[in-house]
Amino acid sequence: MTVLELSRYTIGDLDRISADGADAPVLPMRHDGGLVLLGPVFGGGDGVGDGVCLRCAEDARLATLGRSVPRRDERMRLGGLCSPALKPLLDVLVERVLADPDAYRDVVLAVRTDLATVGEHRVRPRSGGCPVCGPLPEDSPDAATVVRTPVPVVPGTLRGANPLTDGDAVREALFDLRHGPVGGIFRIGDLPLAAVTAEIVPDNQTGQAGFGRTGDYAEAERVALFEAVERHAGMRPRRVTTVLESSYAELGSRALDPPRLGLPDNESPHTVEYHPDVRTRWVHGWSYTNARPIAVPEHVAYWAMGHDAGPRFVDETSNGCGTGNSLTEAVLYGMFEIAERDAFLTAWYERKRLPHLVVRDGFVRHLVDRMAQLGYDLEFYDATNDLGVPSVLSLARYTGRAELAPRAFFAASAGLDPDAAMRSAAAEVAVDVESAARQYRSRPGDHDRERLRKMLATPELIRTMEDHVTVNGLPEAAGRYDFLVPATPVDPVVPDVPRDDLDALLEHYVRKWAALDLEVIAVDQTDPVWRARLGLHSAKVIVPGTVPMSFGELNRRTHGIPRLRPVGPPLPHPFP
Repeated sequence: MTVLELSRYTIGDLDRISADGADAPVLPMRHDGGLVLLGPVFGGGDGVGDGVCLRCAEDARLATLGRSVPRRDERMRLGGLCSPALKPLLDVLVERVLADPDAYRDVVLAVRTDLATVGEHRVRPRSGGCPVCGPLPEDSPDAATVVRTPVPVVPGTLRGANPLTDGDAVREALFDLRHGPVGGIFRIGDLPLAAVTAEIVPDNQTGQAGFGRTGDYAEAERVALFEAVERHAGMRPRRVTTVLESSYAELGSRALDPPRLGLPDNESPHTVEYHPDVRTRWVHGWSYTNARPIAVPEHVAYWAMGHDAGPRFVDETSNGCGTGNSLTEAVLYGMFEIAERDAFLTAWYERKRLPHLVVRDGFVRHLVDRMAQLGYDLEFYDATNDLGVPSVLSLARYTGRAELAPRAFFAASAGLDPDAAMRSAAAEVAVDVESAARQYRSRPGDHDRERLRKMLATPELIRTMEDHVTVNGLPEAAGRYDFLVPATPVDPVVPDVPRDDLDALLEHYVRKWAALDLEVIAVDQTDPVWRARLGLHSAKVIVPGTVPMSFGELNRRTHGIPRLRPVGPPLPHPFP
């Protein structure tokens, strides 16, 4: 093995080195200011797909430094010189790699020259594919085909077994300050529950994060990291490359007819007016209802696709994204989220009188008590509808005397365990209540009463998720939710469904929804790296005919959904 030392180089140089390869293993040693970076080893293997290339490793490192770094600019120059005093340390590290070069084909050793400390970082091919070390296949109907098999559950859970995620494996695989993809894990210590944020290294877009809100920090961190995987997978294609650009008129029955999704009620600046002849990009999903591949618009399957991906007919959110230990599990949890949002929005737009639920869980009782100290009654309602997935709507209703306090906060959750759904809905709404005062201090303009009253009178001014929440917290908006009336609490209904086989459970709901003329479609969003390293799969579930979650009243989609029968003009929802 040879050592390739780079003390002055450009991004373009790394591209050429990665593409050229080598007949024998090569250890690159790069200098960048106060850092010396050894690895990953390349060359002397089977060629394409052998380890991680130098360019991908550097792209991940530079991404953690922020969007202001032009890491895709081939002319960007890096370099430096290391103190001779560190030569013995570098020699020892080189000897370690020489002893087992194959173990360092996806590893970078980072030496801080100011402290003489060494960090080991496992890297991955660039998300979205790399022609050198991570080429992706082209999307096709065959690539979307699903072969279904039984998926046994771990007793006492609704998850399949996965030893790859045991212990600290998820944290070790995802959290890396120097290379990401999760660049920061933060605990929020001033809440009445354990809350953790797992921040995803930005990929030329607004920063995203996974969130965990549970009864203890260890579990909250795991939830946040799993959600980070889900959000990372759902933003843009990472499993296949998109090659199909066409119109619905050309694709016909091979594709999902976009009006079935519910097109925007208003003229939106984020979308184009749909016409069957408008060409856009499509990816293939699998219709679980009809057992066949089906093309769906790429901007529906991936919620962070920009206008560079072609015309958009709807402004899609992450609604229906799920992650699990199998594709079946990911699809099932995506369906649960579809059911949650559909139940909430159906209740809101139709002003349904919902059963008031009894609180049975100790953690929920704790949050009820904490909200009471802050002047809020925490109420829970059974929003379960014809989809048959237990769904809980939570409402924190202000009963105190502070004039400026928001009058209401809402949240929701769904799943086969109603108590678990209630815990989730309680945690979501409690965080919003606790955070309100902090947000008022840090962003007073967002909470200006006159600004909010204008939005109340002119809903088209509502543009963000925060606007939906703050407008409906005005005292003047109380009439919007007066259909939610506390009554004698009742126990939630637990459905009689298969619970020992996730595929059987999935089929149960596929057939139940088919009887409502609802087709279950899923796009496999699985990132091949997380599937290989952690056994995790991700999916986007699309169910035309359910009520889609949208933010910004110009993006609202309530027309063209036969199941939905709003009472009066649809009022802006308060979903957070």
